[in-house]
Amino acid sequence: MYSLKDKVVVVTGSGRGIGRAIAVRLAKEGSLLVVNAKKRIEEMNETINIIKSVGGEAIGVLADVSTREGCETLLKATLERYGVVDVLVNNAGLGLYSPFINVDDKLLDKHISTDFKSVVYCSQVFAKEMRENGAILNMASVAGVSPAYGLSIYGAMKAAVIALTKYLALELSPKIRVNAIAPGFVKTKLGESMFQLLGMTEKEFAQKFTLMGKILDPEEVAEFVTAVLKIESLTGQVFVLDSGEAIKGGIK
Repeated sequence: MYSLKDKVVVVTGSGRGIGRAIAVRLAKEGSLLVVNAKKRIEEMNETINIIKSVGGEAIGVLADVSTREGCETLLKATLERYGVVDVLVNNAGLGLYSPFINVDDKLLDKHISTDFKSVVYCSQVFAKEMRENGAILNMASVAGVSPAYGLSIYGAMKAAVIALTKYLALELSPKIRVNAIAPGFVKTKLGESMFQLLGMTEKEFAQKFTLMGKILDPEEVAEFVTAVLKIESLTGQVFVLDSGEAIKGGIK
């Protein structure tokens, strides 16, 4: 079993939501955290304060990981503080609703850069410096597995992340194992915006679109991330964690 204690872990987009929950959970395992946000320094600092309140250690790095320069900035800060890197969690992303026929270049470019290029750039620069027995975990989405109306470009980019995960597992083995988790809707600002868009309460949404009648908590995703990272024989796998959303048939 892979021990996360004293491992240097970088979590992109960890100023809030799923990324914050992952960073805090891994800090409880004894990992040394690098918290990242694009520009919301107050959210990044709040995550760091939560980590410290549970006895963990963390630094914060403001960097736009949708650019290669941003990923290089994040790596440089990590190495300057800890000297090594063991785990990268590619969590940064965004989901913008739009019927496909209305998708414009701005929305398209945002999704390509934030949801896909960030994974390419960070995985590439960090893999070059990662210690033996390292790990990369990509946050995909059930939208990349089962279509949801209005999320065509987001879903397409998450499907690309799923495919990339398998290619990276092949090319980076045995030094680095690479896996992905594809969550369904989670209790975050992104999830809440979808409920509002559909004119539903969270409970109504969960009853209509999931088997379990509940929406995921960020902490549930974080717990699964921790488990996947600990199992050293896992690589090239994509795990759906969606309260039965994909089986129910997706959002129409």
